[in-house]
Amino acid sequence: MTTESGQEMEAKRERIRRLIPADSGVSATAGVNHLAVFAKDLEVTAEFYAEVLEMPVVNISANRDVADSSHMNIHIGNGTNLSFFDFPQVPRLRRRAPEGVGGIMHIAMPMDKDRLTNVVEKLKSRGVKYQEIGGSIYFKDPNGLGLELMPTV
Repeated sequence: MTTESGQEMEAKRERIRRLIPADSGVSATAGVNHLAVFAKDLEVTAEFYAEVLEMPVVNISANRDVADSSHMNIHIGNGTNLSFFDFPQVPRLRRRAPEGVGGIMHIAMPMDKDRLTNVVEKLKSRGVKYQEIGGSIYFKDPNGLGLELMPTV
């Protein structure tokens, strides 16, 4: 297996830069409504987001596609939700997803510095491993979903 040289990588970046419009570039969509995520345990997930990350559960209902599954929304700001689904009757959907192409590396969310400091203390008190890089905090939720909290001024 070969890897790209620095020149090849920069040439690829230049080809992609050509797709950046000269004006601000308006998207055909109005943004993200929700990101759908498989959850291992909805109660643990709800408690983690509400109590540790200070992101409220805004809805829980039966999954409209599968009656014996639940659909829970966590509000993460700007009208966007993380939508967690459990499928207790499907064992393969309860395993952690492998890393790789098509998977999510992490979800980055800005957070007020004071609130972020408080959340970091909660992560510590619960023994959640995290890494600080450039002021941002990286960690995994109870389902293994990578999260980044970015400090805002």
